[in-house]
Amino acid sequence: MSLEPKRAYKIVLIGDPEVGKTSIRRKYMGKSFRADYLKTLGADFAAQKVNVEGESVLLTIWDLAGQSIFHGMRSSFYHGCKCALVVFDVTNPQTLENCYKWADEAAKYAKSSLKEIYLIGNKIDLVDDRLVTPVDIQSTAERFEQAFKFPIEIYETSALTGENIIELFEHMSRRLIIGDETKEEQQEVQIESEKIEQEEEASKEGKEESNVDIIKMLESLEKRINSINDDLSEIRKHIKKDD
Repeated sequence: MSLEPKRAYKIVLIGDPEVGKTSIRRKYMGKSFRADYLKTLGADFAAQKVNVEGESVLLTIWDLAGQSIFHGMRSSFYHGCKCALVVFDVTNPQTLENCYKWADEAAKYAKSSLKEIYLIGNKIDLVDDRLVTPVDIQSTAERFEQAFKFPIEIYETSALTGENIIELFEHMSRRLIIGDETKEEQQEVQIESEKIEQEEEASKEGKEESNVDIIKMLESLEKRINSINDDLSEIRKHIKKDD
């Protein structure tokens, strides 16, 4: 009996045409992957349940067409995206250079929902044709970090051999879950903090009310003492007269 996913994450695969985005997704999904190809919209959608450290998670992956003709249509597919996988071809330096505009597009349209960006160099099986160095990739990642203000994860993959594909998606899923749990913990801390503040405020109000009661009691006691003193004064007068 399979557990129903408690978490769902939307991921977008973006990058220039022919860098291997669709091949990466198919390699990861394997036989169980389901997809509806929307030719007129330039998006290929797939969904699959995965198990991450004993927790069932639903991943929805949107493979966005890289052709410029679909530029105007892509914006709506970023809504609610938690992670962007920005793919380039290690045999084509220009595809790495273009990754910045892809990441910028994701950040622009996903807005606050975007929490993770992965910079993925694909086709590492083409060793003799490789033109992009690890230094080039690191430099681009640092540029991303400065622009988008959160860490960029780097992966090198081969959609042909499957190298690092499983590791990529497992790492991504774990980070998304950890991010959610951290957020939940922060919310719990915030709720607890607010609860303590409310209790302190109530206690403060209680003390203020208690102080008011004490003041009233003292005023009443003071009146009674004054009344007693008046009575004693009258008694003294009568005693002196009798003498």
